[in-house]
Amino acid sequence: MRQILFGFILFFMSLAVFADPSSEALAGLLNQVQNMQTDFQQKITDKHGKVLQHSSGLMAIQRPGKFRWDVKKPSAQLIISNGQKLWVYDPDLAQVTIRVLSKDSGEAPALLLSDSQQVLEQKFAITTLQNNISTMRWFLLTPKNPGSVFVNIHVGFLNNMLHTLKFLDHLGQTTVIEFGSVKTNQNLSSSLFNFIPPKGVDVIDESAKQ
Repeated sequence: MRQILFGFILFFMSLAVFADPSSEALAGLLNQVQNMQTDFQQKITDKHGKVLQHSSGLMAIQRPGKFRWDVKKPSAQLIISNGQKLWVYDPDLAQVTIRVLSKDSGEAPALLLSDSQQVLEQKFAITTLQNNISTMRWFLLTPKNPGSVFVNIHVGFLNNMLHTLKFLDHLGQTTVIEFGSVKTNQNLSSSLFNFIPPKGVDVIDESAKQ
């Protein structure tokens, strides 16, 4: 799940001006959003369509590089970044891991929370998908790096608002993230993007090693 999360964040925050019409159209939709809050439903299926995992929770993003991914069900997990550090908190294990947020890490494909001006165009071939039946507007992102975690990413907008992300990996597994009531460009508290470990929690600080 964490790889999917970072794939999403890279995507959302990689906003730029592109020469390609599909890239320009996608960037135009994303550039309207400086921050975003929403609930989400996430489902992972195998190549035969069998459901492997279903989760739900709340998400908040603030450009550049800040995000909060709060899984509520089936088991709680909290992932937070203030743009520099990353906290991964597992309440069931009473453990938090702290790392430096790296756009070049193996998990970098939602650092689709990057503030780079050319990340999308450098990393993906972007195509506008034509669909006269659906009210959704779809874009297909195909990684240029053959070693990418994902085969492709589908990005869907409803009424010009980000609605659905679909990630296909090399094992044939598909992860679909659907967003519910989306609020954009609100005044977000900075406390959303910082984490103070609760008393008694085991803290694993890997940031000093990175």
